[in-house]
This record gives sequence, C-alpha cells and structure tokens, in this order.
Amino acid sequence: MKKGTKLTVSIIGIAVVAVIAILWSLPNDKVAYNNVESARPFRGNADARIVIQEYSDFQCPACQSGAKYMDSVLAKFSDQIRFEFKHFPLTTIHENAFNSALASECANDQGKFWELHDIMFDNQNNLKKDDLKNYASQIAGIDAASFSACLDNRAEKDIVNADIKNGNNLGVQGTPTFYINGKELENYTLLEQEIQREIL
Repeated sequence: MKKGTKLTVSIIGIAVVAVIAILWSLPNDKVAYNNVESARPFRGNADARIVIQEYSDFQCPACQSGAKYMDSVLAKFSDQIRFEFKHFPLTTIHENAFNSALASECANDQGKFWELHDIMFDNQNNLKKDDLKNYASQIAGIDAASFSACLDNRAEKDIVNADIKNGNNLGVQGTPTFYINGKELENYTLLEQEIQREIL
C-alpha cells in the first residue's frame, strides 16, 4: 500500500472513531420507562356473565360511532354486561392508529384508559404523538412525564400486538368488530337485542 493511501485510510479511521465518540456523548432524549402490570380495562360489571368485546381503532370513524353507541348500551345494561376494548389498529390506512393504541395503554398504566379513550375519539382528526401527549396532560391525576416516557419507548406494544394477533386469529377484518360471549355480531347496532336474549 502506498504511503498516501495509508495516510488517507488513517484519517478516515480517525474520523469514524471521532463521529462515533460524538454520537455516543450526545444526550439520549428517551427517558427510561418501567412497565406496569396493569389490569385490562373494562366497563360495566366485572363479574357479568355477558361479555362484550370490541376490536377497535381510534382513528376509525365507524369506531367513533361505535364508542358512542356503547355509551348508550352501558347506560342501560352496566349491571348485566362486562365491556372490553380490544386494539385492532388499521395501520395501512390510519397512520396514527398504532400510537393511539399505545397511548391508551400508557394511560391505562395510570388508571386513566377510559379518560384518554374518550378524548381521542372526540379528537379523532388530531392524533399525532404531540397531540396524544397534550391530551394526556389534560387528564387530572396523570403523570405527564411518565406517560410521555411510556409512549416514546413504545413500552406497551406487546399488549397492542397481542390484541391484533387475537383479532387476526378470530378473523377480524375491519373495525369496529363486536363479539358477545364469543359470538361475532354482523351488525353491532343489534347489540341491545342480543343482550336482551342473553339476559332471558
């Protein structure tokens, strides 16, 4: 190898080492987050024999309507049913859906799942990460710094992915998809009738 070539290689090597050292010394904006083993969120009666599950996407307009419908169902049957929200973000068409699902789980770590659930559906057109952090900061009793760390670290992605996997195994293809005691409802607006049948 010629002397000039050796010198060039040496300079490049030194430059690479210098760049790595600089990058290593830069502060890491991500704050560590310790995952919380939180109970899965539900509404209604924890011990109800009628269990309703909804596979949903926070960015899906039909899911927004489904959430409003469930509010009315729970107002009538909260003692007779247990309602469970399941994540099924349609990421190919809703770019903010997965982060929104993560955000709801970060809120759940602080016992605030349903509060953020309602805010996100009310502000469905504004679900970027900064929006999600802003909404969380407005919820009384929430630790905004802890929430942000959870969201930035995608700390609860395993929960969201588990719901997606379960939905795929069930054959869920769109949202919202409702199940009552394991039976899929083709038309969720008939849910009240199905509940009445189960009660009798």
